[in-house]
Amino acid sequence: MIEQNYGRIVNVSSIAGKDGNPNADHYSAAKAGVIALTKSLGKELAEFDIAVNCITLAAAKT
Repeated sequence: MIEQNYGRIVNVSSIAGKDGNPNADHYSAAKAGVIALTKSLGKELAEFDIAVNCITLAAAKT
């Protein structure tokens, strides 16, 4: 992507990485790591026109 000066990266995480989940600290920490990685990569790769985004899913009653 850097050689092409263009690209898109999409990571998948969970809202637990932002808000935390009770009794699931290990899960929340792992998801927070994905979110932090996404932010860091976005800043590093912006100069190469590579967009980095993270989809944070949440539970919903259906």
